Amino acid sequence: MNAEMLLYVGGLAILDMLSPTLLGVTIYLMALGQRQFGSRLTVYLLTVAVLYFFLGCILMLGMEFVQNYLSSFFHNKIASWSIFIIGVLLFVVSFWIKPNSRKNNRIHSLRSTGTVGVVLMGVTTFLLEAGTALPYFGAVGLMTSKGLSWLEWLPLLISYNILMIMPPVLIYLLYTWIGSFIQYHVEKLHRKLVEHSGSMLSWVMCIAGLILIFNVLDYL
Repeated sequence: MNAEMLLYVGGLAILDMLSPTLLGVTIYLMALGQRQFGSRLTVYLLTVAVLYFFLGCILMLGMEFVQNYLSSFFHNKIASWSIFIIGVLLFVVSFWIKPNSRKNNRIHSLRSTGTVGVVLMGVTTFLLEAGTALPYFGAVGLMTSKGLSWLEWLPLLISYNILMIMPPVLIYLLYTWIGSFIQYHVEKLHRKLVEHSGSMLSWVMCIAGLILIFNVLDYL
């Protein structure tokens, strides 16, 4: 492993630092309140990083096997049509979700941002972005093509995932420093998010449905 390899993998990790989903969820958790922001953000980032790490390990240990398995899976008509139907259902149902009342929104906000809710946010982020994480797949493919031993690629993979979640960490550090200065604006953002929580869920379901539909169209 040489400096050129480190430069390429580091550059791809920097590209992955610009994830709009990671940044969006970080701002959402920030808006829910300063007292539990750090713990919620920690659980969320650990969930995303651990899932990406295991995905990277699976790809590094069996890149060819995984590619062959996914290819055969999508070529299966039952599997392809099942994914397509799920995508269509998500897309259609997304148009029926309306913003809830203020009271129900408050209850939904409190429940959905507990530990389980934050973990589910992390899992959803992984599922929505893993299929289109081109920089991550590029880094794994590069390490695989160079024939690195596990002693070489494992630290690289860990470092990649740490770099990927650094922007939310920096946002948290900045917030703890000047949180009182921007508290009014954060609370205002919180009210907006609560009022439009139904609309945000609708958009997420719509986008997820379209991703599933377009990913299997060629296999139907």
